[in-house]
Amino acid sequence: MSSRIVLLSVLLIGVTGCGERAEPLGQEISPYPVSVRGAGDRPAVLNSRPERIVALDAAAAELVGALGAGDRLVGIPSDVVVEASRDAARVVGPAGQVRVETVVELEPDLVVAAPTTDPGDVARAQRETAAALYVDPDHSLDSVVRAALELALLVDEPVAGRRLAESIRRAAREVSVKVAGKKLVRAFIDTGFLVTVPHRSLLGDLVRRAGGESVAGSDSDAFTPCEVMRLEPDVLLTIDQPAAVRARFTRAGCAAGRVDIVQLPEALSRAGPRVGETLERIARALHPDAFA
Repeated sequence: MSSRIVLLSVLLIGVTGCGERAEPLGQEISPYPVSVRGAGDRPAVLNSRPERIVALDAAAAELVGALGAGDRLVGIPSDVVVEASRDAARVVGPAGQVRVETVVELEPDLVVAAPTTDPGDVARAQRETAAALYVDPDHSLDSVVRAALELALLVDEPVAGRRLAESIRRAAREVSVKVAGKKLVRAFIDTGFLVTVPHRSLLGDLVRRAGGESVAGSDSDAFTPCEVMRLEPDVLLTIDQPAAVRARFTRAGCAAGRVDIVQLPEALSRAGPRVGETLERIARALHPDAFA
């Protein structure tokens, strides 16, 4: 009988644990230094993320807040509320005067102003703080989009900037579709006491986009009620109470009975994050049937 010897060769395989190995992630890349043009004489340049921001304009403060950097606002105008900056000092008075001494005491690393902010006050604040200065472009809807994108780069919130810019552009596209083919509506823009703005301004641009035309043309003066009526507007957009405006026309002997007077809250006339909402409000006032 033959013996069959079965040789079993046992291969012992050592099993090693397959744990995750931490890969080196590398150093975080900083977006700074950042330089953006703005509407000032010189670009705004920052070498690091700004932590102490002063806004000398209400729209600028609202833009900073909308970009998610409101908690870094240490100074804002008296006529604006930004939820994340409730403890911010009031650096601009009700009449628009800049409290330069307060700005200097706050030691900002970024100051944001508007083209209409007193240039002497702005220059002094920048000189005495050595802060970067960004001036918001504010003469059209496109310039507000540009301001949102540029300011977002300065405050290190580029994603929020792109989202805000797209929301404004989307509102403009939607209004454009609604008013396409509509007859132009003649509008007078009243920023208070029948002081108007030229058509080459933010409100002038919004009226044009909303399917209207500014009857004041390139003028930016104060008008009398009778001068307004001679321009034959169909709609009067005002920040004042409509009843008060009608009373002013009646007292002047130029009743505005056939003119639609529509109130536009002053906050919506700013070159801020709600400009898309403002455009829709104006379009609804000029072409209510397009939104029925």
